[in-house]
Amino acid sequence: MLMEAKEYCGRVSEFRSQLFELLSTDPLAIHDVLTNRPSRFNLEGVYAISVPHDSEIVYVGKTRTKSVIERLRDHRSIDTKSDLKGMLKLFSSYPQEIDNYLVRCAEVTDARKRTMFEHFLISILQPPFNK
Repeated sequence: MLMEAKEYCGRVSEFRSQLFELLSTDPLAIHDVLTNRPSRFNLEGVYAISVPHDSEIVYVGKTRTKSVIERLRDHRSIDTKSDLKGMLKLFSSYPQEIDNYLVRCAEVTDARKRTMFEHFLISILQPPFNK
């Protein structure tokens, strides 16, 4: 039996609230997160990376087995199409200094909900590096 419409609306409402909360938080530069290791990034969750002047979110990701801090370390050092270092090579018109990119995150402890929230954000924000 299909989930009732009320339950679908509740799920969308929850994701909308999380989206608003995520976008309302002050971003930090990747360099500052990796240097200072603030506790709000030492968690499992979903994160959004924006350009240094914070005018555009370019990538949305989620943690699998690592914290957001550890994923940001990967983004800065691993040169693949699924990490920021490699993505910037594909998008040469964007600023190339990874440490200046800004990041926000939301804690989502349940792995399935992390995936759903990540996909929700990608569908709403349509970040160019996720395409």
